Amino acid sequence: MIGNGLRLNGVSLLALGIAGAGFSAPAAVAQEDTALLQNEIVVTTQKREQTVQDVPINVTAYTQESLDRLGIEQFDELAVFVPGLQVQEQSPNNPGFVIRGITSDSGEATQEPRVALFLDGVSISKSRGSYVELHDIERIEAAKGPQATLFGRGALIGAVSVIQAKADPSELSARVAGAVGNYDYRKLEGMLNLPLIEDQLAVRFSAIGKRRDGVVENTVGGEALNGVGVDAYRASLGWTPNDAVRVDVIYNLQHDNAPGTAFKSGTFAPPFGSASPYTPGAFNTFAGFLDGTPLGLDREVNSLTGLVSWDLSPTMTLSSITGWRDFNSLEVFDPDGTALPLFVFAEDAQGEQLSQELRINHTFNDQISWFAGVSWFDEDGFQRVPLQFDERVVLARITNFISVPQPQSLATLTSIPVQTALLQGLGLPESFAGALAPQLKANHRETFTNYGETTALDLFADATFAVTEQLEVSAGLRWSRDEKTSRQLSTLDNGGSVLGAILSGDQAAFGALLTPGAPRAPIGLFTQPTLRATPDARSEEFDGVTWRLVANYEPVEWLNMYASVARGRRPEVISASTPSAPGGPTRFSVIDAEEVTSYELGAKALLLDGTLALDTSVYRYGYENFQTTDFVGAQIVTINAGEANAIGLESQFDWRLSDVISLQGTYAYNQARLRTGARDGNRFRLSPDHALSLALDVTAPAPQGTVFLRPSFTWQSSVFFDDDNDRASLQVRSPAQFSDFAVDEKQDSYGLLNFRFGYEHQSGVSILGFVANVADKKYLIDAGNTGDIFGIPTFIRGTPRTYGLEIRKTF
Repeated sequence: MIGNGLRLNGVSLLALGIAGAGFSAPAAVAQEDTALLQNEIVVTTQKREQTVQDVPINVTAYTQESLDRLGIEQFDELAVFVPGLQVQEQSPNNPGFVIRGITSDSGEATQEPRVALFLDGVSISKSRGSYVELHDIERIEAAKGPQATLFGRGALIGAVSVIQAKADPSELSARVAGAVGNYDYRKLEGMLNLPLIEDQLAVRFSAIGKRRDGVVENTVGGEALNGVGVDAYRASLGWTPNDAVRVDVIYNLQHDNAPGTAFKSGTFAPPFGSASPYTPGAFNTFAGFLDGTPLGLDREVNSLTGLVSWDLSPTMTLSSITGWRDFNSLEVFDPDGTALPLFVFAEDAQGEQLSQELRINHTFNDQISWFAGVSWFDEDGFQRVPLQFDERVVLARITNFISVPQPQSLATLTSIPVQTALLQGLGLPESFAGALAPQLKANHRETFTNYGETTALDLFADATFAVTEQLEVSAGLRWSRDEKTSRQLSTLDNGGSVLGAILSGDQAAFGALLTPGAPRAPIGLFTQPTLRATPDARSEEFDGVTWRLVANYEPVEWLNMYASVARGRRPEVISASTPSAPGGPTRFSVIDAEEVTSYELGAKALLLDGTLALDTSVYRYGYENFQTTDFVGAQIVTINAGEANAIGLESQFDWRLSDVISLQGTYAYNQARLRTGARDGNRFRLSPDHALSLALDVTAPAPQGTVFLRPSFTWQSSVFFDDDNDRASLQVRSPAQFSDFAVDEKQDSYGLLNFRFGYEHQSGVSILGFVANVADKKYLIDAGNTGDIFGIPTFIRGTPRTYGLEIRKTF
């Protein structure tokens, strides 16, 4: 079979649409000795080496050369060139991966991912540990559709697999690059591959460091937010003791120290400023929150991977993948986006995992190829969310006493007689005001923590049978067994909330406030304390099966067509929320496994003497027990939204128009809708109905080298940032004053234009300039956020125009 993914000037030959309509058969398919076929991308999506053309799955693949040409260094930049993939990157601690409308971004330790991410075969799908720097990469494969049979955990609707470059004992090589740009952007990157024993043993070292000042100025002091700060290091060893065995050991360390995310208030403007998301904001902490920890992110991820491939015979291979991974992150943020001491939050997330997979691949008689294996996965982590608020200012917010859009200063708010100006806004008798007003706290603190433990065992097998030379049939099955424990702990860190007692409706608690010396029930405003100082727990065991059936037909050498039906599954979740009353039990509920049944038809073709590659697929999904989120107090909890469905089309093309000019494009249509309950008819969050990209590569000879110009354009239609689609009926909060009835948490359609240009000398030195978001387009990457819990949604702007200069040298 002919391979797809052919690269033109280093860009993978991806496709836009097929069916053959409007195209005649090529006069001749490119021969094996042409430059195109020498540059085929080989992938291992089906656990064996195949070109993209041969894989009966909608898969997009990029090599490091491809990434360099498109200027891709992180996942959100990759996504715009992968049809069906969206990536929302609030910060390295909070990325959202979306495939065909399904979002995976929850930071709760109890949650299961929907989109699987793998690093050299090891799952890195847990949200707070999933972001990695894309440096010194061999290739990236993005497989769309239910892939649980092939990839296992989290591959409900697709998987992104990153394969890092390995130590190569055959040659000494090195690379160094440095860049500078606006917003004080700096980057330094390097790689050294060092053979120790020729053709047997080598080590490889690579590192990257990036810094960029924030693009949102902070008018009340401190760093500008929405900046970049990351250092990533890798050391690997490759050993090939003989022709049958290959061993790789890879260690990764990444440290993110970014200045934090600007949650700009759309309700309250900073002093002398505007409430627009695209202007400076006022962001702060107060009253020594977390011992004075400033706004920003401190995150460290460590991983150690061992890979063994052993050819037991010419037709049978045993593979082992061993992985250890640990992440530890603390992010402090201002969720109200105002200079007032209204709220300040933090997220302290930690997790550790161990995994082991053993797999045997076998080819029998060139007619049957199969693999089977077993995997074990163990994970333990927690997410702790401490929060602090000034009860006086929150009361002013509840009673709408804070001026809009220019709020008063804290001194002005607290100098007004609270008992008359604020408390009567709740309808309390004036006689109570004098007793209650002095008791309001300037810094009340609450914390809720969720813990999750999972031990999973998977058995899996997949086989492909060549019925004829043109027709192959594949079938796969995976059985999973999960042992899960969820724990939850809620605390009031400096006593009960006076405001919580006032608003609770608890007459005893309210009466205690009016009686000096009376014992007070420890009532919180957003969380209620658990009965004991140790977490409440619930354990369950679950099992389930996923499967796939695929037919792959190649009527002629240049055309490959396939049809598939598959079942994807996201395991059950033991959801936990704080007690409904102080000292009560944690409320646990089991959310049924989310399942999707997929039907897909696709075709891949090489046309015009192999200079044009086309790839398209159409699909339909049906979801059962669609899991979404809702607010309970200040917590986001998982709920079952019932049924949902999606229909779509994804297309890609790569066309070499001449020896100088290449053109690449992608298009995705995805109509994903919820179909039951209060959200019936709503669109999936972060999911545009339409998205496209175009990238032109003009590379021409120049004295002692080449010059290049590489413009690209990406566009997407409108998106909502939540499954509630900002509908007023779905944004009713408690207390009622926190409800949000404005329809403003969406992003209309927009497009971005980027340019890369430069000169590459034959010695390996290259100089390139880059401009991203050339037109300085204003757009949002998120809206609502934690502030939406309190009826004051916040907005995160996209990156404005950035530009710079980079110099590289390859040895």
